[in-house]
Amino acid sequence: MAGAKKTTTKKPTTKKTTAKKPATKTTSKQIIMDVQGIEKNYGKVEVLTGIDFKVYAGETVAIVGANGAGKTTLSEIVAKVKEPSKGKIQYFFEEDGEESIGKGEISSNIGIQFQDSAYPDFYKVKDLVNFVINAAGLEITKEELEELYETFDLTKLKKEVAKGLSGGQQQRLNILLAIVNNPKLLILDEVGTGLDVESRTKIKSYIKSYAEEHSATILLVSHNSDEVMELAERVIVIHNGKIFNDLPLKEIIKE
Repeated sequence: MAGAKKTTTKKPTTKKTTAKKPATKTTSKQIIMDVQGIEKNYGKVEVLTGIDFKVYAGETVAIVGANGAGKTTLSEIVAKVKEPSKGKIQYFFEEDGEESIGKGEISSNIGIQFQDSAYPDFYKVKDLVNFVINAAGLEITKEELEELYETFDLTKLKKEVAKGLSGGQQQRLNILLAIVNNPKLLILDEVGTGLDVESRTKIKSYIKSYAEEHSATILLVSHNSDEVMELAERVIVIHNGKIFNDLPLKEIIKE
């Protein structure tokens, strides 16, 4: 699949990690993110109460749990949209393993798709896409961009006002905006919401191809078991603001 190209390309390595149970495989692969003691409070309400885990380059990790468990809050903190009340996250997007610092450097390596997005008034689909491309200083050919529009079934909607799109159309646009800058870390929040079966299948296929071709790391927040089983290789279960389980998908299925 074609996608946008950054002026400088950095390639991470590959996968696998651990959490509650001891690792069954070596962890010599490059860490891309180290989450340490993350807590988040909204007034007296404790949403996250101490989250610790590592993510390795090339992994696809699903974050699952009941409504209100703190999944989306955690993904927003990872994406630097929100700050934690306590704890920190270290990012390692450089090929040499050096820690990435500064919000700008970190944000440029992260793509995030939220279930709900607020678009500026009167912005057309193509305006939003071009804004992201220009803001990130991306190099992308007309052919590559048209292929992305086609993949997400947005070719005929480029001149439509984004706010006027249906829920499913907005979801497809959200995913395109998250992926157009070829992020090292892609965060997807309920990626199949509002999409018909054909669209979900097509987008899941694109995500899998994108991850393989770009050695991208994916954090997938989802309630959809089929989505998790098809895309993820590791599952982190959040319960009452804490990690209840962190296991390879095949072990989660056994349990």
